[in-house]
Amino acid sequence: MKALVTNCTRNSGLTIMRALAQSGWHVHGADTRLFSLGLRSRYAAASYELLPPERDAFLPALLTLIERLRPDVLIPVRGTEQAVYARDALLAYTGCLLASPESYQILNDKLRLLEHCGAYGIAAPDVFEPAQARRRLQAAPGSRVVIKPRRDVGGGRGVRIIADPAVVDATYNEVAAAHGGALISDFIPGPVDNLRAVQLLFDADSRPIAFFVMRKLRIWPPRVGVTVAAVSTHETELLDGLIPLLQALKWQGPVDAEFKIDSRDGKARILEINPRFSGAVHFPIACGLNLPGLYGRAALGERLELARLPAYRAGLHYLEARRWLLALGAELREPGERRWVRLRRAWRTELGRPRVPSVNRLIDPAPMLGRLLLRAGAD
Repeated sequence: MKALVTNCTRNSGLTIMRALAQSGWHVHGADTRLFSLGLRSRYAAASYELLPPERDAFLPALLTLIERLRPDVLIPVRGTEQAVYARDALLAYTGCLLASPESYQILNDKLRLLEHCGAYGIAAPDVFEPAQARRRLQAAPGSRVVIKPRRDVGGGRGVRIIADPAVVDATYNEVAAAHGGALISDFIPGPVDNLRAVQLLFDADSRPIAFFVMRKLRIWPPRVGVTVAAVSTHETELLDGLIPLLQALKWQGPVDAEFKIDSRDGKARILEINPRFSGAVHFPIACGLNLPGLYGRAALGERLELARLPAYRAGLHYLEARRWLLALGAELREPGERRWVRLRRAWRTELGRPRVPSVNRLIDPAPMLGRLLLRAGAD
């Protein structure tokens, strides 16, 4: 069987390509950039295909590529939104798990999502207008609010944590102008390891066929960044409410739900649900849950079993070395505890535990070299 995966020069797309190839698929990759010297993963069936940036002619180019390659399954790791709005055209040529544009808009708009969560018993942070946020900060010295884009932009980009009421309006306007809209919500207190992420996969009938839960241990940049250290868990209570909400939306394909346990009352509050594969999709795959393989089988019409129990190992650790070192360095520069105490804690809870293999592998060196050349500006 043949698959086409976008975002192939980034970790998420590369990981999905490898998982499919190791399951017997012939995998083609496409992206909006290419590596120098024709470098590609050893798991790719052919040279990578170049696509234009999303805002230009991405979708027509993707459709043309699909007509030429005729893949049995498309996994649009990049260009998910464009694929959703062209789902009928895509499904005429290939198998794909794509939600309706209406459902996609609800998840992709963080304000609309939070409005839907209450009906399914999912705890959520309070939402404020700018004037309400100013009054909140003035009335409760030491409190904070979060100002972030209303749409999913990934990686914590555009997220600001504000304690000064005088800068609320300017920050809100800046984020809204940069990202097409902004949202102000209550800041949920608690350490980084109060953060949880749930990855879910739904088939074409909106049946949950896989899930994975992880507890975050370190993020980069601090407070609002991507996961650089985590541990797999079996906290299935986080699925309560989440699955009924997504089934009501008739969701198809992957989602990545982010929670934080509120240190004030112990409740897990939803922060956002990203309508795509997680950037940390490598973690569940390495724990034994082949999400891309399940996606491919479901997209071909196979009726898989419902995911009722965890199908992966708990207690395994994930660590992304380069950004983990940056995050640890930032923590060691903070005032407070002595450095050796922080180093010992990092070793005990993150570095010294059984870990899954890194995304970067010597058995597949070309992507590592390709990224190094990109950073060096060699392309």
